[in-house]
Amino acid sequence: MITATSKGDNYITELSDGKHIFYADTIKHEGGSDMYARPTDILCSAYAACTNITTRMVLDREGLKYDKVTVWVDIDKSDLNNVKFFIKTEIEGDIPQAKKDEIIERVKRCPVCRILRSDKEFLDLKDIE
Repeated sequence: MITATSKGDNYITELSDGKHIFYADTIKHEGGSDMYARPTDILCSAYAACTNITTRMVLDREGLKYDKVTVWVDIDKSDLNNVKFFIKTEIEGDIPQAKKDEIIERVKRCPVCRILRSDKEFLDLKDIE
């Protein structure tokens, strides 16, 4: 569970999972300090991180040596009824491109991707306690 707590500065929010602490904010023209990532950037970060980790797990399980995995994620939320995520994954290393492409396609089913693609229900926490 994530807890979000307001801090003294404009819109800076401390986020904690009980073990790790990170921060969110908003941009200056929205009244924030622009010191930390915006919430939608954190959402994209979760997708990018999960894709990166899952890609590396697949490479490791298949015994494929790689130099680096880089994932870029962007979001188009101009139509909130049709939000679009854009993703690009790059695997650097001496692996045939066809194998890289096959792994990248498989990893599109990473855990966060499945969550983002699934139907969602939003409940008050009291409803599940």
